[in-house]
Amino acid sequence: MAIPKNLNDALLRFECPRCEHPIIRKGSWFKVIATFRCPACQRTLRLGYPEKLRIFEKHKHLAAGKGRESVL
Repeated sequence: MAIPKNLNDALLRFECPRCEHPIIRKGSWFKVIATFRCPACQRTLRLGYPEKLRIFEKHKHLAAGKGRESVL
């Protein structure tokens, strides 16, 4: 399954699994990033392809009928 292109410019939300801090970035950022640091707890996080698919699928369903620029 491919990561959808239609959410590249949409703001997507991911919560740090350690501290639950919301990380809000454009879909294009989530597509290319592999590891990053949580700005709240400083934990290094890794986003593999399956996790990225889950983020995009979650937002694809939430964005149905809503504007693409809203944070979901």
